[in-house]
Amino acid sequence: MRGQSPGEVRPPVREARDIVEAVEAACRDGEAAILATVVRVAGSTYRRPGARMLIRGQSPAVGLVSGGCLETDLAERAREVLDSGEIRTVVYDMRSPDDIVWGLGLGCEGEVRVLLEPVGPPDLPASLRTLEHARIAREAGAVATVFEGSGPGAPRLGASLVLRGGDDLPSGDLAATIFGQLAACALRQARRERCTRVLDWSLGRTCASALVEFIPPPIRLLVFGAGADAVPLVALAYQIGWEVEVIDHRPEALIPERFSGARELRRIEHGAVAGAGLGLDDRTAVALMTHHFLRDLEVLGHVLSSDVPYIGLLGPRRRAEKLRDELVRLGSWRETAIDRFHAPLGLDLGAESPEEIALAALAEIQARFANRSGGFLRLRQDPLHDWR
Repeated sequence: MRGQSPGEVRPPVREARDIVEAVEAACRDGEAAILATVVRVAGSTYRRPGARMLIRGQSPAVGLVSGGCLETDLAERAREVLDSGEIRTVVYDMRSPDDIVWGLGLGCEGEVRVLLEPVGPPDLPASLRTLEHARIAREAGAVATVFEGSGPGAPRLGASLVLRGGDDLPSGDLAATIFGQLAACALRQARRERCTRVLDWSLGRTCASALVEFIPPPIRLLVFGAGADAVPLVALAYQIGWEVEVIDHRPEALIPERFSGARELRRIEHGAVAGAGLGLDDRTAVALMTHHFLRDLEVLGHVLSSDVPYIGLLGPRRRAEKLRDELVRLGSWRETAIDRFHAPLGLDLGAESPEEIALAALAEIQARFANRSGGFLRLRQDPLHDWR
């Protein structure tokens, strides 16, 4: 067994959400659709394995698998898959010395393989079902999808195996093939190492290649404080695809029309944060925007004892220091908070307006979850993507 080097490739949350919603709409409308998934790359390419696009008959496509250079040709290939009903993998090699691929002169200097699968009820591709389960149940999962195979007993294209939550036994039609055990081991490793791989398996004269994806829940952002400065933060977080909850003690501030992108608006009184069942986990970020010292002190005292990797405080540095000193006095400060507590929140973008501050805050949260520094890309010595 060999594989392309792993990377912490995470499915783009906005893209995943929009594709699942588009699939549901296509099913309701009785419209045929094709799911296009990047399954292998080589050289320099715009998207990584796991990038998806949904191609619908008369409706606009949702998502991108390239910078826009492959989408027109993929639409033509998708129509062929719709007509035949057969899953297929298409290859775009843009490493031609003359760089005249399809006469477009793309200049990407890479190769992209894309799996095309018909989408429709009652059976949806396992990758989409795993993405939706991760979002609804907030449980990480892993899915293996075959995109190439040859030899006697080779699994069909699109054959899959899924591992959900804390389960140890995966399920799917790939389990019944000669590569079932290899796929099961690969899924457990993907979940354990939180990474995505492309694997090539060979047993005798039979070979198969599969995309093995780790699929975490989407980032969840808890915003404490429903003031005017929280409005652009919530709107932008929703556009990215995060799941946002706004928490305040004032019912007059928790107006759905102000926070249309929020999944939930919660009224929690002072002194009730600890018993509110916030569901804090390692895919949750907290933004404190209450402008109220005692309220921030209560929230901080609670969230610091959780696994939340990011806690940001809007306000001056001196106020943050007072909060920390008071938490130390109360015995609520945690040494792990040094790396998790960001005050003032946000990257140094010179932000002034609420919209600019929202951009700086979300950029810092994204960098934290991606384990990046948030610096200038032109100064980065390592590859731009974790995927090699």
